Amino acid sequence: MDSVCEGYFIITDSDLIFEVKGVVHPRGRFIAYLRYVPDEYGARTRTDGMRYSKIYDLGERENFLRENYPEYLWFDKNTNRLLQSVAYTHIKFILDPRDCLSQLRDKGVHLNELECNSVRLADRIADVSGIPLSSFGVTGSLLAGLSTEDSDIDLIVFGEEYCRAAYDALKTNIPELERYTGKALSRHVTFRWGSLGEQYTWLYQIEGTKVLQGIFHNHEFFIRLVKDPNEVKRRYEYSKHTYVGKRTIRCQIIDDSQGIFTPCEYDVSCQSNPGVRRIISYRGRFTEHVMKGMNVEARGRLESVQIEGADPFLQLVVGECKTDYLVPIE
Repeated sequence: MDSVCEGYFIITDSDLIFEVKGVVHPRGRFIAYLRYVPDEYGARTRTDGMRYSKIYDLGERENFLRENYPEYLWFDKNTNRLLQSVAYTHIKFILDPRDCLSQLRDKGVHLNELECNSVRLADRIADVSGIPLSSFGVTGSLLAGLSTEDSDIDLIVFGEEYCRAAYDALKTNIPELERYTGKALSRHVTFRWGSLGEQYTWLYQIEGTKVLQGIFHNHEFFIRLVKDPNEVKRRYEYSKHTYVGKRTIRCQIIDDSQGIFTPCEYDVSCQSNPGVRRIISYRGRFTEHVMKGMNVEARGRLESVQIEGADPFLQLVVGECKTDYLVPIE
């Protein structure tokens, strides 16, 4: 249980499939978002014949659970919010991304196109970066056994040192790997940020610079960089969060060194509200999103954080709502 973190999937005793979020978790449960639900008319089929549908929107996931499986909604007193989570007592299987990639390698010539290209992309990055293949994993629909011909390649690299080496490698010119440009970039931005049309110009520029995403052999890919749980020293119970309200803030990025990871963090200086010290997101879309020295505007959930043994501070959490954003300002 100690190794379970971002990128792992959980199949529950109700056959729901959840994606684990974050690296630090409370005792007795994992913070995890619903991703696939059993549906006799669903478009995705597992090898055992069970059919599933995917729920994309976070609000729709919560509504589905509230109406059908409220036991997976948990009010967390530490963060003062209702969270999707899976208690240990409801776990049927835990799906490990590293095991999934290892199993794909064992299939050899029996891989389909998506599986083959997922393995090939991991190999390319490993060759250029020099990091071991054991640090890579496969998540997303392949991990759940519910991929389709249109599914993306979803890779994970585990461990801070290996993550940074992989990121440096991705900034180089890796053969066969394409960045989003032109119409493909426009489609990508519209799909990911469709509700934020007024920020489209900035988001188009930002998404076009990211190296953790793109196209590999006609498959779109996204790579998560995730620290190992043993690299994160804090425990879940050591911090208390108090909701302040939805806020739009302007500030300057003073440290982006944690911005490539999922979850990602950016240290900020905010003259109008000096108590705000950090912008954080548990959504991969906000990784490598802004850089040190940028003046930015962000909208999200403002909360006061009290970590045991430290002074309280304010942080803005972005990505929990469709209207949340983080963009540079002139």
